[in-house]
Amino acid sequence: MMINRSRSVLTPKLTWQPLVAVLGLLACLPWLILSPVNAQNPLTHHPSAYIALHADDPINWHLWGPEAMQLAQEQQKPIFISSGYFACHWCHVMHQENYKDPLVAELLNQHFISVKIDRELLPDLDDYLLNRLRAATGSAGWPLHGILTPEGQLFSGFVYQPRDTLLQTLLHLNHWWREDATRIRALSRPATQANETPVSREQLHERIHHNLVDAMDSFEGGLNHTQKFPHSPLLLSLIKQTPLNNDQAEWLETTLEQMQNEHLRDHIHQGFFRYTVDPNWQEPHFEKMLYDNAQLAELFFIAGQKFDRDDFIITAQHTLDYIERELFSPITGLAQSSQSAIDAQGIDGGRYIWSSAALADVLSENQFNLVNQAWQLDNPPPFELGWLPKPIQSDEWLNIQQALALRPAITDDKQLLSWNGLLIRSYLQGFLVTQNPAYQHNMISLANRLHSLLSLPTPPRALNNQGQLVEYATLEDFAYVISALEDMAHYLADNYWLNQAANLRDLARQQFFINEQWHTSTQALLPGQSRYYDLIDLATPSSTAIMRCNEPMIAISDDFQPWQYASYLRYQCD
Repeated sequence: MMINRSRSVLTPKLTWQPLVAVLGLLACLPWLILSPVNAQNPLTHHPSAYIALHADDPINWHLWGPEAMQLAQEQQKPIFISSGYFACHWCHVMHQENYKDPLVAELLNQHFISVKIDRELLPDLDDYLLNRLRAATGSAGWPLHGILTPEGQLFSGFVYQPRDTLLQTLLHLNHWWREDATRIRALSRPATQANETPVSREQLHERIHHNLVDAMDSFEGGLNHTQKFPHSPLLLSLIKQTPLNNDQAEWLETTLEQMQNEHLRDHIHQGFFRYTVDPNWQEPHFEKMLYDNAQLAELFFIAGQKFDRDDFIITAQHTLDYIERELFSPITGLAQSSQSAIDAQGIDGGRYIWSSAALADVLSENQFNLVNQAWQLDNPPPFELGWLPKPIQSDEWLNIQQALALRPAITDDKQLLSWNGLLIRSYLQGFLVTQNPAYQHNMISLANRLHSLLSLPTPPRALNNQGQLVEYATLEDFAYVISALEDMAHYLADNYWLNQAANLRDLARQQFFINEQWHTSTQALLPGQSRYYDLIDLATPSSTAIMRCNEPMIAISDDFQPWQYASYLRYQCD
């Protein structure tokens, strides 16, 4: 069953204006009168596990679409968009602390049109809100909230807030809107187009390499940030370039070693976490995403050959083993999107962190003595719940690993076409490096499956294990599969895959190339949602970098760092 949504494209533009503080609100607001939640809840039985999670909230949630905007215009209320995803720890915290609270619900129900979205199903809308919030405040994340005029002009936004802070924010916003809606509309009037500068690929190459001189953390690897993300599109772009200078090659190898050996990697179940909250790769944010693991498997296969490192190849193999064991769905033939940071008891990191007592319960006396010495269990634990396992130098390690691998994960069964497209490339590199026929078989099966889905009259963004087709495919879905098929054609010397890719390029152009510009979606309802001509890399590659691979000039914006355009160097058509 396809979720019915509009396919119109609107392209006016937007500028951000920050929220102005308003004081003394509690005394001037009228008494809140409780109102019933909609009997017809559109979130009930939604194919997105994240959206369905909110079906029992006392909030009158709406799904995103023209109907929500029309309702806001009819009632002249601001639109409150809440964006998150199933694996997100703070999204679950926000849900329990705020969205089940009757006072929060009453404020939202009376004064806003509330919209709940799964960011993984509507990446173009989420990216737009994320980039605008980051531009205004310097940072952004999830849960992500955007406050819009009824016409769709963004005028405020925030991420996680505790209950009392959220109540105050909603009161401020409501008072500001009631007292000065005309000024808010004027301040948030959208810009016509982002300020972008055309540069050649050679100029972009120079800018990126100059930018990286100060951005690289030469000691710990990664970029010089307080949190450490893999930045896979950047690393994959760099490792494909030849020659790398000595500083870049050394930094790249250090980064790979740190990601592999420290706590970005799950040393028990394998696979990688999304990022670490510290600059030393020690404290992970415990969610695990298919897009990270697919890209990192590809990266480590390539790096194993480039640096003649068997340990990198083994890490890549273990990462694919993790995907096949824990994410792959035999029902659909696709990999599922993510595993939650919380366990079945709602504990952040509960699957991965072990107390000394829990270790003693599952390990033999000899095994416990080994980890007690290696992990210094007599010292205060690095995490509130205990210790995060790390390999030890002992023949018993594999048995210890097996004993600690029995805790179950909570997995989102949503299977995104684009992220599975990234997985094709992992299997391709795995096959090229190891000649493992299983990788070749999985690659071909996945390629055929995705091509078939994208060739449907109305291709979906995702599937779930109940066989439902969810939302509409985006440019990203086509782009990632196209680039994987083109790589298969190149490395396997098989024009069949080139023809399949060309077919999808034609379909993508028919749907997403509008007014001489690539649009990420056929449903861009907000003013300014398509304001950038060339998109940057985020945690995954830029879709326009793939679709414009034969263009000599790239439109870059000072809103972003040059290294965020790295995929334009990687994806260049022959």
